[in-house]
Amino acid sequence: MRKVTCVICDTEVMLDENTLLAKRLKNNPIRTFMCDECKSRLDTPRQRPAQPYHHEKSHDA
Repeated sequence: MRKVTCVICDTEVMLDENTLLAKRLKNNPIRTFMCDECKSRLDTPRQRPAQPYHHEKSHDA
């Protein structure tokens, strides 16, 4: 088992050494790790309130 820390929430997670992600983190220490919760939070688009579209015409003669 390999202990990794999420770069966003600093949660410590144990990864199995045989997984591809653990091997990538071991071989390339610059790679960052995000826990599943933070990853899903970033993957889902934010719901923004609908704003009416206002188009102002310029009447420069």
